[in-house]
Amino acid sequence: MNGVPILIFLLLAFQLNAQRFEGYLALGSNLSDANLTQSGNRQVGTRIGLNLGPGVSSLISKRLTVNLEMLYSQNGYYARIIETPSLALNRIRLHYIEVPLTLGYRFNLEKDKQVNFYKRRISAGIAYARLFRHRVLAIDGTNLTDAIRFDRDDALLFNIAATSFFHKSLALNGRGTLSTFGEWTVALRLLYYI
Repeated sequence: MNGVPILIFLLLAFQLNAQRFEGYLALGSNLSDANLTQSGNRQVGTRIGLNLGPGVSSLISKRLTVNLEMLYSQNGYYARIIETPSLALNRIRLHYIEVPLTLGYRFNLEKDKQVNFYKRRISAGIAYARLFRHRVLAIDGTNLTDAIRFDRDDALLFNIAATSFFHKSLALNGRGTLSTFGEWTVALRLLYYI
């Protein structure tokens, strides 16, 4: 599956006659569902990983925004192991580049002496995730990275998120992600608007 052309098409489909762009940095962690083999056997339990990268938000109306991010994420298990190894697994770390595209709605206008801004935002959309590196360790410490094969290198994801601003440039973002084949991830991130 190659989702990059889909994301480019969606970006071009929006006529971004925006008056303002906001850049931001996201830094946080995510909690991911267990890795499963093709046969459905649970190999590794729920894990915590990093979720960080830059993003841009563009106004398309007074309350609607389009958001695009380029994230590095250890977003859990959007790939499944093709063959079950003979050794029990202790740690699987999957490294993804993820590109979420979301449509957001701003509400709860906050009146400040210098500037007005919307304190809360909700958003939903899709993302394309591409696996670029992985590391697999057995329970006895054996490195199985080269022996393990996965059924896919990429995934199409669905996102929903809520953002709450403490200040016009600092916000807390909670995000849920579901892959097209049922794996989930939740992330809690700090957003710093530049």
